[in-house]
This record gives sequence, C-alpha cells and structure tokens, in this order.
Amino acid sequence: MPSRLGLGTSRIGSFNNPASLRDSEQLVREALDLGIAVLDTASIYGQGDSERAIGRAIAGRRRDAFVVTKGPRTFSARYRALQLLKPIARPLLTWLGKGRAVAAARRDDALAVDWSGASLSASLEGSLKRLGTEYVDAFLLHSPPTAIAGDPRVGEALLSLRQRGLTRRVGMSCEDRAGLEAALTQPVLDMVQLPWSVIATLGPLEPLLRERGILVLAREVIVQQPGVAPDEALRNALSHPAVDCTLIGTTSREHLRSAAAQMAEAKT
Repeated sequence: MPSRLGLGTSRIGSFNNPASLRDSEQLVREALDLGIAVLDTASIYGQGDSERAIGRAIAGRRRDAFVVTKGPRTFSARYRALQLLKPIARPLLTWLGKGRAVAAARRDDALAVDWSGASLSASLEGSLKRLGTEYVDAFLLHSPPTAIAGDPRVGEALLSLRQRGLTRRVGMSCEDRAGLEAALTQPVLDMVQLPWSVIATLGPLEPLLRERGILVLAREVIVQQPGVAPDEALRNALSHPAVDCTLIGTTSREHLRSAAAQMAEAKT
C-alpha cells in the first residue's frame, strides 16, 4: 500500500456535511500533501459528488493517489432528482439542522442494486467518468450479501474488469465475518475492506489473508472501539499486523493532520 492511512470520503457532498465541495477538494489535496495517498470513495457517496470532488483534487497528480471506489449500488429516481436540487437544498437543510436526517433517509433509499456483470461494468465506468481517470487502483463490491460475495459469476465479472484495465485490484467491502469468508472463496480477490469488529476477531483468517497477498483496509476503527480514546484507537489499527491501511472518515483538516502525525510515528 502507498500509505498506512487512508481518507474515507463518504461525507463529501453529503447532506450532513456543511463543508463546501471546494473545501472538500482542499481536504483531499492536503491529505495527499501529508502522504495520505489512499482515497476511499463509492458510487453513491454524496450522490456521486465524492468521486467528482476527488477527481478535481487529483487532477494533475494522479500518481500521488491510490483511489479505491465501490459499486454497484444506485439511488432511486427520487434521489437522482434530488441531486439536481442539491446546490440549493443542502445549505438550507444544513441550516435547518435536517442534513443528518436526510442523509440517513438517503442511505435507506439507496438499496437498488444489480450484481450482474453488466451492472458492475456500468458502475465502474460511471465512477471513472466522475473521477476523471482511466482506471482506479481498486474496485470493491459495496457490502454484498454473503451469497453474492461467494458467487463465482461475480468473481468472473470482477476479473473481467481487471483484465480490461479499468481497475488494478478488485475486492469486496464486507460487513461481517460471514461475508469475508464468502469473499475468500473468490480466487480473484486482491483486497478487502473490513470493519474493526471483524479485524479484531480474524483468528485463523489472518494468516490466510497474508498468504494470499490480500490487502486489508480497516474502517470504523474509532466508533467500534468504545471507551478507547480516538488517538489510541487509531494507533491500535495502525499497529495491527493484518491491517495494510486504516481509513479515517474525517472532514476536519486539524484531525487529518493529527492522524498523519500518528501515521508518521507508526513508521518509526
């Protein structure tokens, strides 16, 4: 991995993020300047605005970034229409204190998903267009059900995307151990993204991941360590032998700098 720390960008462009897209672009640029090269996004984050902001931020410095996106989840027609009103609606909802509620409703409504090879291809091609790049460094299935994670047809579709040069690596963002075990049946697997609750209980799966050279991205490392100070929770993830990169979902440049300092300490 190009960096032990990655920036999670689920809140870029979201209704619960008062920061402008220009401010978010600056956050991404600062992450790169600090050596945080891994940028984690998805087709549905901010109704596509997360990918668009990252695309503008990495323009002219694509080689500095390791871009991970996820698919093929899509929004309903209602929320696709809302995207057109977002420049007006988002500031108003933030002012009214309704942004978080709308974001939660958005997640509930973003359930439309087609796991076919054609859908995966269309999703990744759409992401590439929004990102303004010819390839991503990794394309992950976004929280696939266990049956989908282990479906050989899905593995074949992911392999096809990699062979076409649209992505350097393929993998899955899993929600639980059952999903991870199903994903590990796929020979094509290069990367997994796992919540801290799964990483902390890997057991015999840990050496298997290492033997196969599968990169592990850790997420939710602070919220899933209740009672542990945020700095200590981050150190726990950075020092975990199974973790190649730890994602932080901050929108604060101060928090970003603090995390980067911890990453530098972890290297020494």
